[in-house]
Amino acid sequence: ININNIIIMRLDDSWSLLLQQEFHNFEKQCRAEFEAEIVAEYKRFEVDTENDFGIDPPTPTTTHASDSPFDYDDPLRAYEAFLADDLAEDINYHTDINPPEHFDIDFDDANASDKRRPRQSNQFEYKFGDVFDANWYRKFLHPDVRERTYLESERDRYGQFRSLFRMPLKKVDNLVHLFLDKGWIRYTRHCPSDEHLVVKAQLLILAALNVLGTHSSFRTLPSNTEISASAHRIFFHLFIDKMYSIKDEYICYPRDREALNAVMKRYFEVFLPGCGGSIDVVHLKWSACPSGDANRCKGKEGYPTLAFEVISGYDRQILGVAAVQFGTRNDKHIVKIDENVTKIRDGWYSTVEWEYLDAHGGRHKAVGIYLICDGGYLRWPILICPYTGRSVASREGYFSAHLESIRKDVECVFGILKKRWKILEYGIRFRDIKIVEKIFNVCCMLHNDMLSEMKTRETNDRVGRGTPNPGDAIWLAGPDDGDQVVQNWSDTRVKAAARDW
Repeated sequence: ININNIIIMRLDDSWSLLLQQEFHNFEKQCRAEFEAEIVAEYKRFEVDTENDFGIDPPTPTTTHASDSPFDYDDPLRAYEAFLADDLAEDINYHTDINPPEHFDIDFDDANASDKRRPRQSNQFEYKFGDVFDANWYRKFLHPDVRERTYLESERDRYGQFRSLFRMPLKKVDNLVHLFLDKGWIRYTRHCPSDEHLVVKAQLLILAALNVLGTHSSFRTLPSNTEISASAHRIFFHLFIDKMYSIKDEYICYPRDREALNAVMKRYFEVFLPGCGGSIDVVHLKWSACPSGDANRCKGKEGYPTLAFEVISGYDRQILGVAAVQFGTRNDKHIVKIDENVTKIRDGWYSTVEWEYLDAHGGRHKAVGIYLICDGGYLRWPILICPYTGRSVASREGYFSAHLESIRKDVECVFGILKKRWKILEYGIRFRDIKIVEKIFNVCCMLHNDMLSEMKTRETNDRVGRGTPNPGDAIWLAGPDDGDQVVQNWSDTRVKAAARDW
């Protein structure tokens, strides 16, 4: 008989583990004591038998009496037999006492830990809401007010609809048709008809845009949509997953020469021939950063951040977004592993020819486009940064000032992103780094989708220092009378540039 088996059979597992070590030590102590006792008793029995009866002592296999547990030929066997009888009372004692409070074990019922207290019924009956009674539907989507919502959401970017959802209603309708056509929103038991499905899809997408644009909680949405918070939470992750899956349709560096020429033409008009975009890194606050990643994310800002390298065009379109990086990594490290930069440096973009003029007016050709950046990047041929330590009155100083004024476009893109999508400014409250990456890319995709609402910006000042640029970051709806003037001025600048060269 093994003492450990006795304990485990009689006691619950959790309680036996506590006693197992105690009885193991007791077993070792008893083994030594009983072996010494058996040898001493055998010697005493040998002396007593010889003195009292005058006979020879028994052989080692003889025992004291018929009820004696000892076997003098095998002391260990005798110990095991005695231990089985002697510990029975000790085991019964331990099963009768109360275990420690923190174990909370019921010895009378081995399956007590599996029992659960029955759930109490709801005090009030739960009812599924009707999407046609939703606050947002009655205020913005009902046929009686829908036409007004179209007009106000396009013209007034400070209106209620744009403040809540950051996009005009026509852009929201495009997203709804996209999700319905691809089957990403389906019929359910409480949404059986086409009319219900369309309204539900509109409310779900509006709620997702509201979370991105105002950084609101999922718990605040049911009061406006008559859809549960859990349904909004599930759809929000579906929304960013499906949008991220079609990222290349919204964010991509020019794939052919025609699209590349359209980007380079805008920089040619501002006297930067051969430029293919502006590049910089933006840091986003990670409010739900796991403690294990805090040291890798806490950089110069003093709080955990994640870094994204972005390439933008002159007209604020986002041409490329690199993979997410921890906040402690600087621009020089991120640019080495940026796939977009590698593609520009080693792909067919390195064979593109463009012309420039030297200081004496001579015309020359160069091969390979470049990106403009700040002084924190590597000194690569495809990364052009301002001169350092040069006088503003010198040719290099003037070029640096001009380049810095153009490179601010990417900084303006970061400002537009953070001001429109508050989830990027206030801190992302998701622990999964992949979800954070998808959220930033989806915000960039929606930013590019909104470029049609942005008025073209032009200026009469060549460098634009000290005076505001008209139309800079002004979001309007549709063309106006000033568009023809802007187009005429743009043509004049191109002709003046060609004449000067």
